Amino acid sequence: MTPEQRRKNRNTAIALVIVVILIMVWAFSKGGALGG
Repeated sequence: MTPEQRRKNRNTAIALVIVVILIMVWAFSKGGALGG
């Protein structure tokens, strides 16, 4: 795997983590979406 591919994979992983965090924050703000 080339350094460029590795960098792209890392950026993709970071983007996925950010999306998950945003979804969790949105769900909590909506209230009770995650059983809260």
